[in-house]
Amino acid sequence: MLEQYQQAFEKLKLSPSQAWPESTHFRAPYKPLMLLAVSDLIAVGTLTYNFIEYSELLLETFDRYWRIIFGLTKFANPIQPFFYLKSEGFWHLQAQPGMQQRLAATKDIKTIGQLNQLVVGATLDQALFELLQQPTTRNQLCQTLVQHYFTPELWPALGMIAQINTEIFDYSKLLLQQSQRKFREIPATDAPYQVEVRSSAFRQIVVPSYDYCCAICGIRIITPEGRSAAEAAHIIPWSRSYNDDPRNGVALCGLHHWVFDQGLLTITPIYKVQISPLVDDQPSANQALLAFARQAIQLPKQAHLCPDPVALNWHNQFVYRKE
Repeated sequence: MLEQYQQAFEKLKLSPSQAWPESTHFRAPYKPLMLLAVSDLIAVGTLTYNFIEYSELLLETFDRYWRIIFGLTKFANPIQPFFYLKSEGFWHLQAQPGMQQRLAATKDIKTIGQLNQLVVGATLDQALFELLQQPTTRNQLCQTLVQHYFTPELWPALGMIAQINTEIFDYSKLLLQQSQRKFREIPATDAPYQVEVRSSAFRQIVVPSYDYCCAICGIRIITPEGRSAAEAAHIIPWSRSYNDDPRNGVALCGLHHWVFDQGLLTITPIYKVQISPLVDDQPSANQALLAFARQAIQLPKQAHLCPDPVALNWHNQFVYRKE
C-alpha cells in the first residue's frame, strides 16, 4: 500500500513552465507543498480524523513552505492545489449540500468565496490517511515529495519547515496551558523558541479567538485566498515581558495595532477603548480612532483567552499617553 501511494505522489500532475525555478524542476510546486502542509497538520495532531478544511491554519502552514522557495517575491494561491488535487485520485472534495453537480461541473476555483460556496472540505483515501498517521510511513511519503519535486539544495530547508511546524504546535499547546494559570506579567522562564515559532504560535491562538476580527473596530478582512488582515498584538510588549500568554494579546487591525503600540489608544481593564488626548479631534481622518472612544471591545468567547486586566493596567500606565 505504501508503494502504491509513493508512486501516486511521484506522478502528480504539475504545470511545467520556465516561469518556475530550477529548484522545482521548472514545475509548479503547489500540489507537493499542499500535501506537505497537510502531512504536518496530521503529524502534530491537528488533523485527527480524515477531513481537511481549507483553514487559515492550513494556509499558514503552506505559506511557510512557499516562502522557503520564493520568499515574498511570488504570490501563492493555495486554493488552487486544494481544488486541483481532486484529479490525483486520492484527494476527494466534499461538496456543500445540494452542490454535488455544480462542483462536478466546476473547472476552476480561485477565491475563498467560490470554494466555501461549493466545498466543505476534502478527504483522503482512508488507506493514505492511515499511512500519514504513522511517523515512519509519513516520513517516507514526505521524502518522496521532497526528493522528487525539489532539487537537493532545498531538501534541508524543507525539512527545517516541518520541524518549525512541529515546534509551533508544541509552543501553542504550552501557551494554552499557560492561559489556564494565574497571569504573570513576566513568565518564570523565557520561551526556548525562535521568533517565527513564537510569533506564529501566539497568532495561531489569539487571532482565531477573536474570529479574525479587530477587537476595536470589528473589521474582518479576508483576502480572496483566505488570509486574514487581523494581527496578534502584545499588550505588554514582548521585548519588555517575554510573555506570549494569550491573555497578553489582543487581535487588532493594522491601524489600531500601530496606535495601540504608540500609546495613542489603550484598552481599560473593563474592556473599554480609551483615546489619548494627544489625538487631535479636529481632522476628519482621526474619526477612525475617535469614533470608538469609550466603546466596549469585542472579546473572545472563551473567557480564559480574554485580555488580562493586569496586562491592560500595565499598558495604561507605561504605554498609554495620558497627556
